[in-house]
Amino acid sequence: MDYKKARLANLVISIFFALVMLVSSYFIADKALSEKVIFIIIAVWLVPFFYLSKQSQRK
Repeated sequence: MDYKKARLANLVISIFFALVMLVSSYFIADKALSEKVIFIIIAVWLVPFFYLSKQSQRK
């Protein structure tokens, strides 16, 4: 994967996950459950983030 495409994909995925976190925290009334869901979303986001970061560093 081209490093420019990897950076763009990383940006798009990060924005998407940020929107998902905002929407999920808005719709979940229970604070404890909302925090757990946010942590799970962050854990899922880290997988493509680190993969694409590694791809963007390769030239």
